[in-house]
This record gives sequence, C-alpha cells and structure tokens, in this order.
Amino acid sequence: VTIEEGKTIILGLQAISAPDERGYRTVMATINGQLRPISVRDRAVASEVAAAEKADTSKPGHVAAPFQGAVTTVVAVGDTVTAGEVVATIEAMKMEASITAPVDGTVERLAINGTQGVDGGDLVLVLA
Repeated sequence: VTIEEGKTIILGLQAISAPDERGYRTVMATINGQLRPISVRDRAVASEVAAAEKADTSKPGHVAAPFQGAVTTVVAVGDTVTAGEVVATIEAMKMEASITAPVDGTVERLAINGTQGVDGGDLVLVLA
C-alpha cells in the first residue's frame, strides 16, 4: 500500500480467529514484515456480553472506573456515603486502588455485579 510518494507499507493477512464472547476477532497481519495482532469487532456476530454503561462526567453522582481492571464494590444499594469514602476497589496488574465517592449521597444503583472487569470510564455506581 502506498501512503504517499516514498512511503509504502507492505501488508499481509496471516490468520483470523474465531469470535470471542464480545464479538471480537483477532486478525493476525504482517506489517512491513512484523507480525501484529489486531482486535476487530465482527458486526455479523451477536455479542453475548452487554456493552458496559459509561459514566456521565456531567453528573456528579456518577462514579466511574479510573482505568481498566477488576472492580469490586464495597457498598450496597441504599447505603449512605460521604465524599471521599471508599465505595469500590479496582485491581489491575497486581495493584489495588480505591474508588471513592465524589459527593455525599445514597447509593441509588450498582452498575456492576460482584467483581467485574471494566474499562476506564465505565460506570461503577450512581449516587443520589
């Protein structure tokens, strides 16, 4: 593939995996001789996992995961929390961090069940 004059990339398809539970396939391709895995959503495959709800940063009661990891909530619906209180923990790469309430409030809804893998920005819980 010629990108512009003097810049050419040599591409080659090596393999395509079966779709995972989220409907993604891993495409193995060579780019200028280097083997690269590329994760691609296959829209023809129905996902078995519901898309994660993202926190709305304009709403102070939305508590979001700060980064990708495994989140465990330590509060329940109906619990009253104060700003700065730990409401969940997140673990990634053998390190654990606390997720704290940004405002005082009552836990209105938990967006995750038990311990669950999340991406950064995913909604963890809602405070009212």
